[in-house]
Amino acid sequence: MLERFSIKGLKATGEKLSLWSKTDFGNYVLAAERNLIADKYSALPGYRVMHLGLTTDRQSADEFSQIHRFNFQAHSDHCESGVSAIADLTELPLPSDVVDVVLLQHTLEFSESPQSVLAEVCRTITPGGHLIVCVLDPFGPMGVAKSSMQLLTDSPQYRFHSLRVGRVLDWLTLLNFEVDGINHGAHQWPIAFRGADSKVAERLKSFRLGNRWDRGCQKIGLPFGNFYMIHAVKRVSRVIGNPSRSWTAAARGRLSVSTSQSLGSKKIIDKRSAEHEF
Repeated sequence: MLERFSIKGLKATGEKLSLWSKTDFGNYVLAAERNLIADKYSALPGYRVMHLGLTTDRQSADEFSQIHRFNFQAHSDHCESGVSAIADLTELPLPSDVVDVVLLQHTLEFSESPQSVLAEVCRTITPGGHLIVCVLDPFGPMGVAKSSMQLLTDSPQYRFHSLRVGRVLDWLTLLNFEVDGINHGAHQWPIAFRGADSKVAERLKSFRLGNRWDRGCQKIGLPFGNFYMIHAVKRVSRVIGNPSRSWTAAARGRLSVSTSQSLGSKKIIDKRSAEHEF
């Protein structure tokens, strides 16, 4: 019974989650995230963009202006052609401090150890680099339906860690990241996106609140959407000295002392040479 609530990790559920991301509701959530990225983060500086998500989602990566874009996937079953490499997200095959922008899209909540994945991703980001994290909101429509849907279905999209915004912010603070912004989006109910042709699906369409509802929620910054997006910047602390006096003044003082000493010694030498001549 408890296995129905367990989170098996992306290696085991990645293929099914990738298929779910291509459903009507999955496309709706990803499209809302792409709109936010295009509106707020498309002009982030840097050269390299790394994408880690349930699917390659080239459209999300294309919203960034960086020239070099690549992605990693956690599962090897039915890999898409756009996958750069298969890797364990807790041990990425990259050196530290090399990636300028990272899009971490719904991999934390479906991983067995979200903290390990976040720490490993943050390790690869260059100082001053940017991290964009997309997580399913446990207080949003999908988060509210999570418990009941776990009893009714075996679908892996309803088996994820309930990561509150404050919890992820605490992790980022410990990893030396400064949070620059938090956005919420996709406020529709997932029940309205099942099927397309059946009579039940036609009835469920009445649960859709429409695009005007989403735009209104975005405008007023209403929380508790199906996802939240965090933008954070890596800050590396450096040791800053506090000298008692400036280097310029100290250098001038040493130069004046050495000059006076050299002039004094020169006078003594000249006096001795003059006495020797007489």
